[in-house]
Amino acid sequence: MPKAHLGKIAALTLTGLLSLNACSASAPQTEESSLPVPSAEEFLPLLAQTQSDGDKLPEGFEDTDSYDAQTRHLLATSDFGKHYVAVGNEGQLCMVTIPKPEQKDDDFEIAGTTCPTMDYVVENGVPLKVDGGENSLEVVTYLLPAGISSVTVENSMTGLRAEHPDIKAEDIQVISENDAVLLVMEEATAKELGTITINRSEADPLVLASLT
Repeated sequence: MPKAHLGKIAALTLTGLLSLNACSASAPQTEESSLPVPSAEEFLPLLAQTQSDGDKLPEGFEDTDSYDAQTRHLLATSDFGKHYVAVGNEGQLCMVTIPKPEQKDDDFEIAGTTCPTMDYVVENGVPLKVDGGENSLEVVTYLLPAGISSVTVENSMTGLRAEHPDIKAEDIQVISENDAVLLVMEEATAKELGTITINRSEADPLVLASLT
């Protein structure tokens, strides 16, 4: 391979690293929880499993120093991007989202990460907005708290779509995978929906943190 091509690859890899760091979201402020606070691995058993090749970040992206890279796992792939989780350096639950497309015209796009504390996660889940790069999507991702089923989230989204007829079913994705429920959409959709409330039959409604 020509040296010039090798240099290009090195530059692109650095671009991916800078993008991941530049879009790292600060962790939400901690709220005192009345619920038992588990460890990140107890909350999401996937984090305690051995890594596989499928847990690697795409070429051009590297881990930040805010979490243990040995605990990083691919949680789910949505229509909007890839979603990873890891254990933070202080025991937090970290989430990384890499929106689609990951690369265009030989340039790597943008990723984002956030690491809220476990007492916040128990009450609120993990919210993350990635502003996106020049070509990639602007994505809003919510990892829901334990005890909220995908059916509950789907029902709440159906009610919201009825109030916003311009929003189509494919504009909002609910994923149940690896003992977790994810709610994913583009930022424009989240902005149009406004306050997102998940109604629960045996608990007070969950109002998701506004990210727009």
